[in-house]
Amino acid sequence: MTTMRQKQIRFIGYLSGIFITLAIINSFAMLLFFGNTFFSFFGFFVALLFYITYTLNKKGFHFLSKNLILLLFNFAIINISSTQGKGSGSILLYFPLLSLYFLVFETIQWRWIVYWTLVSLLSYFYLETSEYSILKFGDMAKIDLNTLFQFNLFLSFLGEFLIMLMFIRVNHELENSYVVKAEELNDSLKELSVAKEKAEKAAQSRSMFLSSMSHEIRTPINSIIGFTNILLDDDPKEEHKDFLSMIQFSSRNLLVIINDILDFNKMEAGKVELEFIPFDFQSLIHKIFHSMKVKADEKNLSFKLEIDEGISEFLIGDPNRLTQILINLISNAIKFTLDGEIGLVVKLEDTLNDTEIIRFIVRDTGIGIPEKNQKIIFDHFSQADSSTSRKFGGTGLGLSIVKKLVELYGSNITLESKEGEGSEFSFLLEFAKSELIPEEKRFVIQKKSSNQRKNKTILVVDDNELNLKVAFQFIRKCGFECLLASNGKEALQIVSKEKISLVLMDLQMPDWDGFVTTEKIRASGIFTPIIALTADVSIDVSNHVKRSGFLDIIHKPFLPEDLVNKIELYAE
Repeated sequence: MTTMRQKQIRFIGYLSGIFITLAIINSFAMLLFFGNTFFSFFGFFVALLFYITYTLNKKGFHFLSKNLILLLFNFAIINISSTQGKGSGSILLYFPLLSLYFLVFETIQWRWIVYWTLVSLLSYFYLETSEYSILKFGDMAKIDLNTLFQFNLFLSFLGEFLIMLMFIRVNHELENSYVVKAEELNDSLKELSVAKEKAEKAAQSRSMFLSSMSHEIRTPINSIIGFTNILLDDDPKEEHKDFLSMIQFSSRNLLVIINDILDFNKMEAGKVELEFIPFDFQSLIHKIFHSMKVKADEKNLSFKLEIDEGISEFLIGDPNRLTQILINLISNAIKFTLDGEIGLVVKLEDTLNDTEIIRFIVRDTGIGIPEKNQKIIFDHFSQADSSTSRKFGGTGLGLSIVKKLVELYGSNITLESKEGEGSEFSFLLEFAKSELIPEEKRFVIQKKSSNQRKNKTILVVDDNELNLKVAFQFIRKCGFECLLASNGKEALQIVSKEKISLVLMDLQMPDWDGFVTTEKIRASGIFTPIIALTADVSIDVSNHVKRSGFLDIIHKPFLPEDLVNKIELYAE
């Protein structure tokens, strides 16, 4: 875009051309008036100086060019006035000169406008007091002052006219440039708007694709894990037990990878928010420790927990995200440690009013991370090197997810590591103290007897035959009665006729999905408790479930104890 500065640079170029023209016209006139004198030819020398100024301006010496033009113009007026004498009218040339000061300099350069105005005023007064003899080039015969005055008046008006004409032209160019740039800007905004719309559609498509793929992948995994759990609980032969344990381990690893990808997608879309609820901090840390110690024991690794007793028992924060951070870090520590020990340190760093700042440290004696790779280890899909991925597996998303979750808390995670000696990850989180006892502490599920469970009938609604078989076998094994429906219409018929204690409703079904089916059941005046049972773990679905008359949600593949607890909690 042509800026005011560019406008002035072009103005100086045109100005130099005008003054070259005026200097040459003046020289020819002086030859006519005074004959072959030094003064007559001096105009051509001044024209040459203006040409040099024009060249300097083109070379980029714009500020120097401005001042040289004004200096030459002042010099020329003094010289012409001194040589031609008082009454010649050459003093009129000061008027176009004074207007130039305001055209050549920017507003912020007002000091230079004042400076050159003072120079012109002082020159004028000096000319008056010195009887016009400051720069007089020789004694020349006087000519008719009236003719000379008229010529100088003409030259002054011509200079003023050319300067204003040139200023109008530059201004017109500037306006045209603004119009062109405004059109270009509008075109760019339209392109950006189209690109933004495409990006939003692409993000939505990606989200829908991942949601759909999550459902499609988690559904068969649910069957694999479900049947494996049933078989393992059915006292299998010892040789079969090993195979079943390996199937269970592999399917759960696959589930971890899928969850990592989905979590990463949610964070990239900015759809992950922290909860701030009261929870039992001490209990949570011990639960994490004991659950991960099982994995450490499988590799004959020592796993130690150090927890500061000064930390309050109940805090306000997001227990799920804290669990996700620590499990990711501890899982990595176990995965990359072949021999030695793992440590989890939780200590009170500081107490401020009603908040506690807690430092978490996860250390190991594993393979360590080379210094050159420590900066990229938190990047998406990054591991120390390709051999690490081949040897230990994983997506390389775990630490990226940890970093983003810690940043949600407004904190940062640090790493200290030496190759071959181990690694230490550390971060600070701030929690508010809680005076409220969390719901999970106040309410303890009373396990029902077999007779009590037999009086409860659970309806499972799912269009996938394998999922129905898994749910049926598991629910009957737990002592509950179980009915099955393969679609929404069939489910509505059953709840209308049978006494159902609880409905486990799949969300993605043909014709009537879980939301429509629930709406139809409620519209029929039936208020049987309904829990969403889905393989879709997206936040949008979870929010939709909360608004649609469901009491709770269970994600497939489910943990057996979670499903039993939910049934006992909600079944009428």
